[in-house]
Amino acid sequence: MTDSSKRNTSSRALIILLGLGLVVMLAVSLKERFESPGLTEQRQPRAATAQDSEAQQIGKLMRQVAENPNDGTAMVHLVEHLIGAQNWEAAETFAQRAVTLDTGNSKPLYLLGVIMHNQGRNKEAAEALEKVLAIKDEASVRYSLGVLYIHYLEDPAKGVEHLSAGLHDANAPEELKKAIMQELEKTPLPKQPDQPGKAAPADKAKGKAAAPAKTQ
Repeated sequence: MTDSSKRNTSSRALIILLGLGLVVMLAVSLKERFESPGLTEQRQPRAATAQDSEAQQIGKLMRQVAENPNDGTAMVHLVEHLIGAQNWEAAETFAQRAVTLDTGNSKPLYLLGVIMHNQGRNKEAAEALEKVLAIKDEASVRYSLGVLYIHYLEDPAKGVEHLSAGLHDANAPEELKKAIMQELEKTPLPKQPDQPGKAAPADKAKGKAAAPAKTQ
């Protein structure tokens, strides 16, 4: 058996195991629902239906990826649904595989950053998003990094740097620019000694933002 065949066999086995895990989770959920039908119906009748639909979609994508382990598009969709279900462990597994399948695609890396942030691994999340920028520099990613550095990694200077870059991205939507400005306005940087007359990065960004935006 070639190395490629072994990898495909291992991939299928992993997908089947994860799929079985999701089936077990769904079975437990259904068991609880049948044992306490009144409680479920009164509190979250729509949420239960949405969860069933989500589980079915995840199962469908699991089968699709199992049949074709190199289907990067299906794998990214699977990761998105697993994130929606807050199944972080499985989402990370498939996100990592999607990153490996297509190193030039920034989306799996971005999703990986989202997953790591939701697991409280903010330093790793920032590292993943920095890699996204190396592939495709987008204002939305700059905004995400700015928020991470300012609110979770206690590095406001680096956060402001990313926010400023996102603010002056000619392709950034106006709504995103407004959100970036709000972050900049509530992120005061410590005054820099020995540099009289120079504005802090956040102040510079605000000053430039006051000018009329270029039409796109």
